[in-house]
Amino acid sequence: MIDGKLAEEDGQGWHFRSALALRRLGGFAVEAVRPSGESQGLVKVVDEIPLVLTPTLRLSPSHMLWKWDEVSPELARYVEHRVSRDGYIPYIHEYRALNSELVVRRLTDHPVILQHHGSSPPSLSRLMNPSPFSVAKELSKIKREGLLRKIHGVFFVVNIREKKYLEEVLGVEARVLFRTMAVDFEKLRPPAWEEVQRFREALGIPLDAVVLVSYVGIFREEASFLKGLHYIPVIWKMLRKEYGGRIVIVLTGVSGRWRDMLREMGIRVYGFLPHQEFLRFLSTSDIYFFPATGGYYGGPGVAVMEAMALGKPVVSPTFLEMPREAIPRTGAVVTPFVGNAKDLNVFIKRLKYVVDNVEVFRARTSMIREEAHRVFSWESFVRDFTDAARGL
Repeated sequence: MIDGKLAEEDGQGWHFRSALALRRLGGFAVEAVRPSGESQGLVKVVDEIPLVLTPTLRLSPSHMLWKWDEVSPELARYVEHRVSRDGYIPYIHEYRALNSELVVRRLTDHPVILQHHGSSPPSLSRLMNPSPFSVAKELSKIKREGLLRKIHGVFFVVNIREKKYLEEVLGVEARVLFRTMAVDFEKLRPPAWEEVQRFREALGIPLDAVVLVSYVGIFREEASFLKGLHYIPVIWKMLRKEYGGRIVIVLTGVSGRWRDMLREMGIRVYGFLPHQEFLRFLSTSDIYFFPATGGYYGGPGVAVMEAMALGKPVVSPTFLEMPREAIPRTGAVVTPFVGNAKDLNVFIKRLKYVVDNVEVFRARTSMIREEAHRVFSWESFVRDFTDAARGL
């Protein structure tokens, strides 16, 4: 629920967004199915998509293990029923989740499409973590990995590290394809300069400033280090030294002590904003930057895709997670993953290059959008999904 409404009624949830795109752009007959999170089930039609929310059981009486402790055997039974009776193709999101395992175990003889969203494979280091939750989660994930070898069908993965892991470490027989989720280019359109001007004036940002935006939020504040939050102070100092007050940095998704410290440095810092408000900051900025570390496993990232759909140049190492031929040429400025001083210097050097040439990139807004559309749009997603489904 979001503000008293189902998440799908606000267009949230990747299973629902992809179902909507498959229906509208691909002509597929679809249903969106997920656990309800409650003891009762619900069936509803949202944007012409039948939405089935199946009853959910809680494994943890404390409810402190997040979604990992929510299980819905009814979901697995329902999907198996639709596959057997109506020949549906199961398209299962986040295949390392507990409910995904319940579904896949019933369908090892059927072709399926599995989608990866960024959860990493089991790790010995995480297994050695003293936290009972981490150990239990890793053991559960290890158990699930063997099931992936039995898959008949296709894996969609959002980074090439996952592709290599499935093919070379697990040795799965199913096809493994790089396929990110997608963003709606029709809704993400560059604003007119008058809109940019009004927004900047309302925030007190000089009209001639070069505005850099980044979203560094993740589930918990300490995990923001995966997105390079701890490198922001150095990046800020180097840019201010070079460009003075001409540079404005806007960070979102930051809370607690980091928010207070960064604000004291002069950076504009916001917490977890409503999506549309974040998009307004993004659309009226000049550059999106993302100093991710090697521990980040989420592929290019949704904010990266949204920035490029808005025609913004993006400075990020996460493009390295894509096949070389898929990386947009004009707006993607690729850096190493940031893990030491040398990597950080390269990142800052390439960020300065974009600042120095910001007018050139502003003139290439349409070109950045066009190249990004080829790989990050729902049209490209439906095209790849259709090809995958035909091959099952």
